[in-house]
Amino acid sequence: MLIARQIRQTPYLDPPVMLAPSVLKAIRHKRFPIRFRMLRWARSPRSLTFTPLQAAFVASLLILVSAVGVSHLLQSDYRHASQPAAPGGVPITLTLSMPEARSVSVVGTFNAWDQKGFEMRKDQEKGAWTLMLHLPAGHYEYAFVLDGKEVIPDPRAELYSDDGFGNQNAVLIVGNHHERTS
Repeated sequence: MLIARQIRQTPYLDPPVMLAPSVLKAIRHKRFPIRFRMLRWARSPRSLTFTPLQAAFVASLLILVSAVGVSHLLQSDYRHASQPAAPGGVPITLTLSMPEARSVSVVGTFNAWDQKGFEMRKDQEKGAWTLMLHLPAGHYEYAFVLDGKEVIPDPRAELYSDDGFGNQNAVLIVGNHHERTS
């Protein structure tokens, strides 16, 4: 009780002028480096809220982007596989003497085994089918497709390779004419 009475009797004194700024300066928040703040933000738990309409919109957007991406990849693969290589490679002429065939195409590792765009032309006088390709230097396997059904290796090829299905493919080795000769 004595302490309470003395406190009540104490005159009111204003704090010194510099007390408030010095206290505030001492407790002022220090700004941490950006990497520390980013790490702290990444580690703190977050909750996501969304409406079903927002979720449907995001899902449809993801499906659309995926479909466009897959479509683009398939079209670029198809275009790459179905067109003869651009000029600049080594010119190769493939010939097949098969006058009784109605159509002949060439398939191989150079066109992803797709016969579209690699149809041979028939020389009516000779009865032979020909196709000119421009291929970069490399090792290729190929075969002819007769009338869209029967697959046969090139009978004039010097090398053959088993295709793993009990058949053979002709082997074509294209050089770039930079090999050393002794």
